[in-house]
Amino acid sequence: MPDLTVDEVISNKHKRNFIQFGGPRPQNKVLFAGQDTQYLSIEGVGVPETGGINPVWVHDPNFSGRFKLVGRTVNPPDLAKASVKLREKHGAIPRQLFKQNCQFNLYELTGTCGDLSDFIGGWSDYVLIYSNAIVSEKDLGSRTGWDKDDVIEDSLSITLSDVYPVGSLSFGETATTQADREVVDVVYGSIQSCIDCDDGTQRIYSLTKSSGAGSPGLPPEIQYSIDGGSNWSQMNIAGIGVSEDVFALDIVGQYLVVLGLDALYYSEINKDTGTPAAFTKVSTGFVAEGSPNDMFVVGPREVWFCGDGGYIYKSTDVTAGVTVVSAGSATTNALQRISGSGQTLVAVGLLGTIIKSTNGGVTWATATVTPTGSSIIALAVLDTVRFMIGTGTTGQVYHTTNGGESWVEIAFSGSGTGNVWDIVFPTSEVGYISHSTTTPTARVLSTWNGGADWSRTKYRIMNWPVFQKATRLATPRSLDAGINANNLVIGGLSGGGTDGILLVGTASKK
Repeated sequence: MPDLTVDEVISNKHKRNFIQFGGPRPQNKVLFAGQDTQYLSIEGVGVPETGGINPVWVHDPNFSGRFKLVGRTVNPPDLAKASVKLREKHGAIPRQLFKQNCQFNLYELTGTCGDLSDFIGGWSDYVLIYSNAIVSEKDLGSRTGWDKDDVIEDSLSITLSDVYPVGSLSFGETATTQADREVVDVVYGSIQSCIDCDDGTQRIYSLTKSSGAGSPGLPPEIQYSIDGGSNWSQMNIAGIGVSEDVFALDIVGQYLVVLGLDALYYSEINKDTGTPAAFTKVSTGFVAEGSPNDMFVVGPREVWFCGDGGYIYKSTDVTAGVTVVSAGSATTNALQRISGSGQTLVAVGLLGTIIKSTNGGVTWATATVTPTGSSIIALAVLDTVRFMIGTGTTGQVYHTTNGGESWVEIAFSGSGTGNVWDIVFPTSEVGYISHSTTTPTARVLSTWNGGADWSRTKYRIMNWPVFQKATRLATPRSLDAGINANNLVIGGLSGGGTDGILLVGTASKK
């Protein structure tokens, strides 16, 4: 006899839809379709993978009248398209009857046995994100009938910037032998275009701090994995002192770069194996009163650094060093983090300092408004006008949607205490905040609607261990938003307060 309670496959009954007018922004609420707004369905979803694949033929050198396939050309794909159907409700003018000039996001929750009206905790399988929908045409359908009483249903033809899933991240501790001191920074390697099916998740690099001046002194070291975190190797950084501080790690073209005290160290990465070569120290251009604290990589020929005394540096070739762009002209406070988008660069630091450039780093000035007097140690630049910052000691997060003219605090459980160490947004919708309580206990909060809602553990973040500090977060550098949204590496300080910790989180795929 068949088991009538079996429910192995997903059907329409397992799905509910949400809409976010204005797109993924902290200030834009997510509305439950049918309750907060009209009933809607999403139909006819088309997501092109390529724009067409064409063969490249030549005459076969050995046979007359035959041809040899020597390659193929791949055209770029069109944008994803879909139809949104809405059933008009009583009590107000349906929104779709007005001109649709603003973008919006759609979210499709999938799960069983939960309350699917709960955007944060109602799903158990995945959330499908329909990103930045723009209406190209609307069909208001049949409005009246002589002998019918049909439901009034309107249809919107939409074009989307992307469609991708978000699942629950399951974490496992890794590199327990190699990460024997606090992990200062982590980074995924660049995608290797010469390797088939490289999704950007296999190569991971991390940086541990020195053991300090104690005996035996242990210098900072690099840990790296070329198989997604299953196995790890470790190497020294040539030229670095036993007790020297290190601050940041990143990929610059073919090089792995470590930022140390008044110097950078670069190592060429083997493009086939992912293994770093010996490091070379470069101190050219750095000055003692402007010791660097962080770096932001735009590309191999444009790397920015911020440091003490309000110093800003730029490098067009990391093997040759840096040049001073601003010797404390905008501020003399120490700058702790730097990031950017397009021509906009932002640096933040002690005493609530926020400076920015809107012309690609040519000139710098303080932001019109700073929301805090506390030191800012976390920064995410989402686009040219949207930034998020996080504070040390007060554990607060603020966001701006107008380039720093005004700020709004983001409320989350535990805010106002502890430290916010890092903020990362791999997509417009998906983001993470690293926060530690005063205990201290590490926490990571996640959003998948651009910061309108934040969740701790259970739903997006699974099997969370107890440890002290998630110093830095890293996501892949893939062209696939789904890959970037469903993989996360965390580096920090273990529960004992002496060893480091490395966690690799990924969503399950079947």
